[in-house]
Amino acid sequence: MKYHSIYMGFSIALACATTAANAESPFQHDFQSMVEQLPIADQKVSMTPRPIVFRGKETPGQHDCLWMGPVYAGAFNIAYPDGGAVYWATAFSMPENTPGAYLEIAGSFPQARYMSLHSYTEGGAPYDHIMDVDIQPDAGSENPYLSGSYDGAMRYTLRVMQGATPDVRAPNTVYFGPADKMDRSPLMIRHYIPETGDDLTGGAGLPSVTLVMPDGTRLSGQAACDALGSPGPDDPKRVLFSPALAQADFDQMLEKPEVSKNYLHTKKEDWDVFWDPRINLMAFMSPKLQEVMKTAARVGFLPKTSGFYANLDNQYVSITLNEDFGKVVVIEAQLPRIPDRGADMAQPENYDLRYWSLCSNESLVTTRFSDCLYDSDIALTDDRRYKIVVSKAANRPINARKECGVSWLDWGDAGDGAGHPQITALLLRNMAPNPNFGAAVQDIAGPGLEAATMGPYLPKPIYTTKAAFEGRGC
Repeated sequence: MKYHSIYMGFSIALACATTAANAESPFQHDFQSMVEQLPIADQKVSMTPRPIVFRGKETPGQHDCLWMGPVYAGAFNIAYPDGGAVYWATAFSMPENTPGAYLEIAGSFPQARYMSLHSYTEGGAPYDHIMDVDIQPDAGSENPYLSGSYDGAMRYTLRVMQGATPDVRAPNTVYFGPADKMDRSPLMIRHYIPETGDDLTGGAGLPSVTLVMPDGTRLSGQAACDALGSPGPDDPKRVLFSPALAQADFDQMLEKPEVSKNYLHTKKEDWDVFWDPRINLMAFMSPKLQEVMKTAARVGFLPKTSGFYANLDNQYVSITLNEDFGKVVVIEAQLPRIPDRGADMAQPENYDLRYWSLCSNESLVTTRFSDCLYDSDIALTDDRRYKIVVSKAANRPINARKECGVSWLDWGDAGDGAGHPQITALLLRNMAPNPNFGAAVQDIAGPGLEAATMGPYLPKPIYTTKAAFEGRGC
């Protein structure tokens, strides 16, 4: 696995200014002049591969020689897990010099709000995926996300092929991407909100995987894992790596007055759409250049990217909260229409999103979450309005409870997990929006357009005190 230090100097900023090289733009000369004033050339940021060690920590009966995990909110708190998500990772390599070899994955549709299979290229960048409603069931079976019922046979068969995604893709097929870019952890299967109690597989069990060689030889079970070099449950190499920011670099960056002022002493009131990891990192190098990059993204010079083993069906906006401006934060907005069950997606016109969540998180140094609320956790009014209080447990107002129509999100006593307990970062996620909705995170055309796009579905944080909120009564 390759994790290089990331240079965030003039080269990136100039790329923003000159991507449309021959196009006349009133923004280009502004970018150039601003970049020339920023003393950050050759600055380096180290992203460290942080291990998630599975050996001895997996849920009994819910892993095998290929599928590691499950990773969920109750275990393996790293890489910003979502409170409603459950996923199984892999660690293997396709056999060398066998470009025609592929994986056949056979399983049952889970009783869950959502399922998908993703492939990843080096560094955990998502490459390709297929989600539940796009999967054709086996002959004689039904896809419950299309039929609206979990009754009867619910089997599927997928293929994972080597190479790039073709112009015309085969049905029920996911592609690994270029062979030289394949990640050490190339596949993940995800479920959201299992509907079967403690069975995180949603009653489906784990799908079986068969390695099909170019000559037609089929290897399953342990034989497939051996051929793929997949570390078994007792192997110390059973590890997933997730990139994180080095604490020493983080501390050093905060020594810059403009970075410290922006991160530790500025009241944030606007949400930021996640557009490109470089924009996020630039906040800790030059907030001024970060604003330039946001403008570049908004006018089309910086395309949207993803990483960190992201789910391609999820996108999010974020905001940093600071206790120095108030130890209680209230956020109010409208919740989109969301199904209770995965099978409800047989009538997609009734819903705006598949899933919604709000999580409090630490920094890129730890990549941990403190607390999460997902859609069915939220106390709602008849017109789907919600009110959420964010505070540490010691500052929780007595009326911040569902009986009073208020949901509570724990700020997290560790704050950003990097030495600043007054800081937390909120991530508001939207999954798989209805194309006709138009107010999802996915509809935001660029940084700075968050509020205009999401309208009543994007809350505005209001700082207050525990006593003042309790004064509202129940």
